[in-house]
Amino acid sequence: MARIRSIKPEFFTSLTIAELPLSARLTFIGLWTYVDDNGVGPADARLIRAAIWPLEEAPDILQRTREDLQRLHAARLIALYEDSGRPLVAVAGWFEHQKVSHPRKNRFLRPEDIAELQKYPIPEEFRSPPEDYQNPPESLRPEQGAGSREQGAGNRGDTEPPASADAPPRADVERVCKHLADVLEKSGSKRPTITARWRDTIRLMLDRDEVTVERALAAIDWAHSDSFWQAHILTPMKLREKYETLRRQASGKQRGSAPAGPTTAPRFMTDEEKARALNF
Repeated sequence: MARIRSIKPEFFTSLTIAELPLSARLTFIGLWTYVDDNGVGPADARLIRAAIWPLEEAPDILQRTREDLQRLHAARLIALYEDSGRPLVAVAGWFEHQKVSHPRKNRFLRPEDIAELQKYPIPEEFRSPPEDYQNPPESLRPEQGAGSREQGAGNRGDTEPPASADAPPRADVERVCKHLADVLEKSGSKRPTITARWRDTIRLMLDRDEVTVERALAAIDWAHSDSFWQAHILTPMKLREKYETLRRQASGKQRGSAPAGPTTAPRFMTDEEKARALNF
């Protein structure tokens, strides 16, 4: 039975989604209505095809559905796995993007709920990705600078180890962390604690993603001058994940007739913060 689900605007600006064929994008959205309230459903291409493409008469629709699922798995947007011999599909990042009112009792376990998941193989039907996805293109591998998720995307791990606990604090990292904490406090939130994870995320953003300190500060100021992004950029992890989206939106607004967010800022901003936000 189909369920009502939500879709976020950033789905359409996701670089990961943009790399997929239109068919796979629609299959991904369709899966949200197919899976249970915990984001899991049977990984049977026939059932998925019947649920998502019931009126599609193309003779290759079943095979295309299989290939769409393989591509989505290769892009880490879904997980294809088995539990007790039953093939299952789980949408990654489900609870971050779908808020289900009155969820029903779960029929299936999510991958992260299964102990020693490595013992459970990918279902045979989906084991070999399509020929053009045997080695996912660079754009579908963990994105540099992606610390968390886009809509539906799973965690993208950073291979670089965290900084040693004995390493002295870096002034540039501390400056960005402190500014985000200051902005959140000024917005009326309880001042957050600057943790080791905060520092590691900002360090990777500066070193690996090659974002300058001034650009990171400008991204924070721009996001917190916008009533939508103010509610979302609450941690360095989310800042790093959404940095390119923020940059594109800021550039798009500045090309238009109206200036970016600071004219309708939902919080008090200093002149320096306004200037940074408008120049982001």
